[in-house]
Amino acid sequence: MEALSAIHNTPEATSQVNIARRLRIEGPTLTRMIDSLEKDGLVERLADPDDRRTKKLQVTPQGEAALEEIFAIADTYRKRLLADLSAEEIAMLNDLLGGMLDKLDAGLPDQNA
Repeated sequence: MEALSAIHNTPEATSQVNIARRLRIEGPTLTRMIDSLEKDGLVERLADPDDRRTKKLQVTPQGEAALEEIFAIADTYRKRLLADLSAEEIAMLNDLLGGMLDKLDAGLPDQNA
């Protein structure tokens, strides 16, 4: 879902390298995911007219349909999970989690430091 959603949410077809960065995973890990998504007909690799070595990724119509189903299920669970939280608590939670992701992106300090 994460890889398919990341590809879907880019404004235009983008490279695997950009999607891997966005997902915070290594390129080979994403390649295996894309291989599986492509085999299932959910994603297609397109030739990059500016660089023969690069393939751009695009969600297929079948992938779009799969995402609609996934998002409907995820939205239901998200609503149930957050039902008892106020808007302020949700905003605070988003800030805390965003800060944690920023720390991970910057690299955690050495545990002996």
